[in-house]
Amino acid sequence: MSASRASDEDREQVAEGLRADLLEGRLTVDEYEKRLSLAYRASTVEELQALVADLPDWYVPTGEETRRRPLFGNRSFSVRIESQKPPAVVVAEAMRTIGPHLLRSGYSMERTGESQLVFTRNRRPAWTILVAIFLFPFGLLALTHQSRESQVFVNAISVGERRTLVDVVGVAPAGVRRALLELER
Repeated sequence: MSASRASDEDREQVAEGLRADLLEGRLTVDEYEKRLSLAYRASTVEELQALVADLPDWYVPTGEETRRRPLFGNRSFSVRIESQKPPAVVVAEAMRTIGPHLLRSGYSMERTGESQLVFTRNRRPAWTILVAIFLFPFGLLALTHQSRESQVFVNAISVGERRTLVDVVGVAPAGVRRALLELER
């Protein structure tokens, strides 16, 4: 029995699923990068299935993803951009376009590579401050509560001659998401 050849649509479907699993915390950034790279190089459906076999209910695109979310408040997002520039150039453009918005919003660059940027922001939940004020002095213990972490990942992968796919995923404020719309053009 011969293996079924994978189509570009099959590879895109698995890539969407991997992005969703990254956002849900099932994959680390390193696992995501490795699997995404393997997905775009896979030639059979069986190779693609092996990449997601250990992931529960992996994502199947339904067409609703193309609907735009409101441009206010912190929201999760996932954007795929295709470029004809090399990965390093695309990441530099992303840094120039969305980097300032992220830095102004309290994100710091945690890790950077030639084809990857990772921004992280830690915020203390508002309820901890309210509890500290209204239940003083016992409420001060609420300030020891772990702060929430938001991350934005920019990952560029060369998938052929003069073809780079860029995934930008994470949770960010409106200014960053508007800058992403600019990058998509």
